[in-house]
Formats: sequence, C-alpha cells, structure tokens
Amino acid sequence: MSLIGKRRGRPTTRSQFESILKKFLIFLKRELKFAYDIPIILVDDVDFSKNNKTFGLMYPGKIVISIVNRHPIDILRTVAHEYIHHKQQSEGKRLNGNAGSVSENEANAKAGEIIRKYSSLQSDLFDLIPIR
Repeated sequence: MSLIGKRRGRPTTRSQFESILKKFLIFLKRELKFAYDIPIILVDDVDFSKNNKTFGLMYPGKIVISIVNRHPIDILRTVAHEYIHHKQQSEGKRLNGNAGSVSENEANAKAGEIIRKYSSLQSDLFDLIPIR
C-alpha cells in the first residue's frame, strides 16, 4: 500500500483536544436539543478499543471515548454517536448495540450529519493530525 501526499498539520495535544471538545459539545447539544452535559472520560490506552471492540461506550450517566492515535474529527464523531444513544435512551427507545440495528443506524447517520455540519463551520480541524 502506498500513501498519497505528505503528512502535514499541527500536532494535537490532549489539552488542545479538550478545548476543541468543549466547543463541539455546545454545538452538539444545540443540534440534538439536549439540555444537560454528560460526563465524558477520554481514554488514551491503546488497548481500550481492542479490548472493547469499539472506540466509544455509553454507560448510564457517562461516555467513555478512546482518543489515542485518532484524528480529532473522528473522536468528535464518536462523541456525537454516544450522545445520540443517550438521547435515544432518554426518549425511551430500545437500544441495541448490534451492527445494523435501528438504534445503531440512527446514531451512525445522525453523528455523520452532525460532523459534516460542524466540520464545515470549523474547517481548521482538518489541519490537525491524530492525537498521539
């Protein structure tokens, strides 16, 4: 496999990402008409995703997100996905984490839509490189 282009962009530190995340959460909650914050735990353990077979998990009252070796926009999409699951749950919808389920398809589609909107407003996010 060959890679096209040169690696450009500025490194993204955890503290820089936390600032990006705060701004994104304001946008996300407005888009979802969600009134309250959900605690987010950022995990920089390379084994988290391998062990859990996912980049993000929703638990009652919190979201856990893997950030290591991921582009900030991809992390934000995962945050949106898990927030959508919280919204689904708060609306009394039945959640099913299986690929192709109604709740997963809805979360995937809406998270993609939100990220497209947000990244068009914050195009400088594309200048970032993955968090190390």
